[in-house]
Amino acid sequence: MPAATVLILLALLIAPAAAQDVPELQITSTNYIVLDADTGEIYAQRNAHEHRAPASLTKVFTAIQAIESGPPDTVITTHDSDMVSDEASQVGFGPDETFTAQDLLYGMLLPSGNDAARALARFFGTQPGDTDEQATTNFLDKLNQRITNMGLKDTHLVDPDGWGVPGHYSSAYDLAVFTMYALHYPRFVQAFSTPDYTTSNGEYEFKNNNRMLRTYDGIIGGKTGYDDDAGWCLINVAQRDGNRMIAVTMNGVAPDDWYDDNRVLLDYAFEQKAQRAESGAGITGEVASYRDPDAATILAMAKSRSTIGEALQTRVPPMEAAPPLVVAVPEVGVPAVVRAAPGGIGDAGLAVAAAIAAALIVLQGVSTWQLLPRRAPMAMAATSAGSTGVQRDVLPEPLSAGSD
Repeated sequence: MPAATVLILLALLIAPAAAQDVPELQITSTNYIVLDADTGEIYAQRNAHEHRAPASLTKVFTAIQAIESGPPDTVITTHDSDMVSDEASQVGFGPDETFTAQDLLYGMLLPSGNDAARALARFFGTQPGDTDEQATTNFLDKLNQRITNMGLKDTHLVDPDGWGVPGHYSSAYDLAVFTMYALHYPRFVQAFSTPDYTTSNGEYEFKNNNRMLRTYDGIIGGKTGYDDDAGWCLINVAQRDGNRMIAVTMNGVAPDDWYDDNRVLLDYAFEQKAQRAESGAGITGEVASYRDPDAATILAMAKSRSTIGEALQTRVPPMEAAPPLVVAVPEVGVPAVVRAAPGGIGDAGLAVAAAIAAALIVLQGVSTWQLLPRRAPMAMAATSAGSTGVQRDVLPEPLSAGSD
């Protein structure tokens, strides 16, 4: 047998099998994925890379960009441009009201306020002389660049809230992988898992309408979404026996199937992980991964003769310190820990900075970047909104008995 043929056969034997649809689960959502939040192993998926309207699942992306942009006590005054249609999910504030960034983050994730998402994007995207529209575009440009830097190819966002417009899309895979990344942000996890919240001025109370918060054992958090284009969409993260799983379902069926789909997928993933542990088997399935978006930022800053410190300070607000990064290098098998520099370096260190950044970019091509594992608190979850036509994330209660 030719040597080349032997190598190909060995590669096929060694490579993890791609996770596929599991028909016996009877998932009705047209697109789904379930994976391990810490290892990235995919247990099942269907049409996971198909471009679809994500409705209010968009707000998971917006939340991270907002957290990266400023501390939670940042004061934001609402504008007329933040107002949305009565058909859209919203907090319901008017123009010239004042909130903290934390208030608006919770307003975006719990009642899935499109108005809160727009206020965050407009405020944090503003540069001198910008119109509100230009400010929102700036925010989305940075967010889309972050997504691209992570190596996620099935997402492009046109607005911060998910209200459907042409060219606004994501995929079950990208949403799950970005959620893996988002779980390393304590402010996100806290908001994502909170059942109710009162704004700092005491004038608004937000309720989380994700029913799995009160029905699923080990739930950490979740986000719902709906509009006419997207159908019923849901992300949930749960933890059992020290294992965290992420399930994403898109274009599900109401009133109950979209929740049942998510529950069944999480149960299946936990069962599969337990079976592997009992048998001593390692990762056998396809592994989802992302590149660390900071490496591209550092390289760009180095090329523009800025300092590493400035690059990191630009990305990380003072209240959200960046944890160390770990990259597993397959050829070595020992993780290399890269810690953020506490301050900038001068021109003398520029060449070193550029070399480090270039090395990070190269390593991204052959390895999976992840932040150090950090166990999310066992708490509660979130909610969502959507796009064209009527946009509502939650069906009126009560629903049929025995759901979820």
